[in-house]
Amino acid sequence: MLRWFSILSLSFFTSICWAQTELIIEPDRGPTPILQAIHNAKSSIDLVMYGFTDLQFADMLNNAKKNGRNVRVLLQHYPYKADSENKTVADKLQAYHISLIWPDGDFQLTHQKTLLTDHTNAIVMTFNFTHSTFKNERNFALKISDPNEIHEIQQVFDSDYQHKKISVHQPDLIWSPDNSRQKLLSLIQNAKYSIKIYAETLSDYQIIGALAKAAKNGVNISVITSTHDKKPNKKFTFLTHAGVIIYISKNYYIHAKVIIVDDKTAALGSINLTRASIDKNRELAVITHDHDVIEQLEKTFNNDSGEKKTAENKSYKTSDISVALIREIKQFVRAHKYLQRSPRHYPTHRKHIHHRKYLAKNMSNAI
Repeated sequence: MLRWFSILSLSFFTSICWAQTELIIEPDRGPTPILQAIHNAKSSIDLVMYGFTDLQFADMLNNAKKNGRNVRVLLQHYPYKADSENKTVADKLQAYHISLIWPDGDFQLTHQKTLLTDHTNAIVMTFNFTHSTFKNERNFALKISDPNEIHEIQQVFDSDYQHKKISVHQPDLIWSPDNSRQKLLSLIQNAKYSIKIYAETLSDYQIIGALAKAAKNGVNISVITSTHDKKPNKKFTFLTHAGVIIYISKNYYIHAKVIIVDDKTAALGSINLTRASIDKNRELAVITHDHDVIEQLEKTFNNDSGEKKTAENKSYKTSDISVALIREIKQFVRAHKYLQRSPRHYPTHRKHIHHRKYLAKNMSNAI
């Protein structure tokens, strides 16, 4: 009896160890956690990367290969608007005789950022292997070791490496273009009281519509981003009118892609909230319910939003009154001043009367 209890206890303990996760917060931690993971690999290293310019990672991969590890790299050949960005590292990897494959042309881009070691561990990242990643960008990575998730990530890597098709099934893995739209929308639509988002860019109309609807239904939604547009962003204006709070980063460039729902679930990975990222690219994000990870993400989010200038103070108004209505109010004020000194038979009088009626109608709706 004692023997069987010991076996069951060991099995239970092992399953807990397998399910452990660890959050990496950047630029706080720097490149050390990733370099250490490469160094600690015992048999194999499989890397999917979009942007790769930091040579210390290439050198560490070379050291691993020299020490007998099987190293394979799937690297985006021509990053968007930066065709030659990865050339130096690609040349180095080939000189090191590391197995390097360009992605399948069926994907618009391979934007995934994942490190697999020994077929038993994975680090799913929001960041590229670039110098800026560890200087002034807000990013995250999640170390996972759940055997079912690792198995699927490994299967997808092997298939993508060989330019073959594959089906995906794990509930807590989000793959673009396979199921990311459905799963991201589900996260938003099932939120009960809060959504917090780190977004480098936010432009997909379905995602924006779902966020606006959730906000109007009483869900507290906050977004931290790094838009540098000089002109007002119409999509942000639409969201703020729905009640979404948008913070513009001043201290970091927000490269992270994270959604935190109801303080108990988070999705983290390479997926931007854009149509191309969701429907056309190869991307990976992982859903976690780990209490410690969620707590760290929320603490970081709250600190970042507290240090940021809100979009309300810039050019995106959070008023319940529409932009069009504000414009009409200004026109009405000008018209009122004009009428005070203009005879009523002027042709413009009809236009000003129209503004008064429009204002009265819309003010009642806004209230």
